[in-house]
Amino acid sequence: MKQTLFFILSVIAALSVQSQQSKNTVSMTVNGNKNLQIAVDGRDYNLNNSTTTGNKTTFAINNLEMGQHTLEVTRTEQYSGRSDRIYTIFNLRSGFDMLIKVNENGSLELIETKKTGGSSDQAPMSNTDFTNLLKTVRNQQSTNGRRSVIANAFNNTNNYFTTFQVEQLLQLVNSESYRLQLAKLSYRGITDPENFRQLYDLFNSQASKNELEDYISAYNDANNTRAPMPDSDFNTLYQDIKKQWPASTQMNSLTNAFNNTNNYFSTYQAGQLIQIVFSESNRLQLAKLSYRSITDTANFSQLYDLFSRQASKDELATYVKNYYNSNYKVAMSDADFTALYQDIKKQWPVSSQMNSLTNAFNNTNNCFTTYQAS
Repeated sequence: MKQTLFFILSVIAALSVQSQQSKNTVSMTVNGNKNLQIAVDGRDYNLNNSTTTGNKTTFAINNLEMGQHTLEVTRTEQYSGRSDRIYTIFNLRSGFDMLIKVNENGSLELIETKKTGGSSDQAPMSNTDFTNLLKTVRNQQSTNGRRSVIANAFNNTNNYFTTFQVEQLLQLVNSESYRLQLAKLSYRGITDPENFRQLYDLFNSQASKNELEDYISAYNDANNTRAPMPDSDFNTLYQDIKKQWPASTQMNSLTNAFNNTNNYFSTYQAGQLIQIVFSESNRLQLAKLSYRSITDTANFSQLYDLFSRQASKDELATYVKNYYNSNYKVAMSDADFTALYQDIKKQWPVSSQMNSLTNAFNNTNNCFTTYQAS
């Protein structure tokens, strides 16, 4: 009897764990000052727990199963009552969360992020506890009071937060200097550090963004558990690639070395490998590939000395700056689209219109919503 009971409890526990693992988080940000209604799989969601800052509304759903889902966002003008509906289908995969951005012009960005359990695989604060924390912060009458409550929450080593939870807390403090201070405090307890750079959107000053970026780099270097390749293994790899020929074979081996997710290198080691090849374009390609594996990112700028052309240095610097940002395309603004549309519409004959339309779609700097393209 005891064995049977133990078996049943084990099955229940296993199913519970499996159920938790099969549920992913969908975070949404909707830009615009219209009244919102959000429905997922035909079910309307209450937005009372959403956070609104200016024209941006943030909202999270934590109980969706893996698989295909539908999303419908209805935005209604406050005065005219006119509504527009935005519809999309998205898939949730095991081990991935989804961030959905609805831009003011109606375009959508679906950003899939991998769960890494960055803070010792700790679980973030539960929805109930976090909702209570939000209420406590909102009840504070002064900015200093709100800052104090949030700082205490971040300093409590028993607390862990998702980036989205931190974003909601920071949005309750208007002072940019206080936001920067709190963002730094929060980083210790972030459970999804790969998403942390989404918080940069909360800052108006580039100096604040740069300061936070420098803090993250220094923090990661100081707490980095990834060790660079041992000297003996590195020397073997280096000598093996150096004696290969032709250069294309060397390039292939170096690419494989940097793409191998089990390999980590110091900036000095990466520089030694990159200098095996002489082509500046090849060096630039390898330097970009290497950044994922660098254990001392604060020193990475030393590799800029490997390039003779300033354009190469600038391209690498831009790559590093944008490495953690999601490079998703944003549709043409309403104003630019209207100007383009009216300009082409008044052209004649049809061949001129066709030529202008072809040029517009062939321009790699132009991105359109489905509605705009139609």
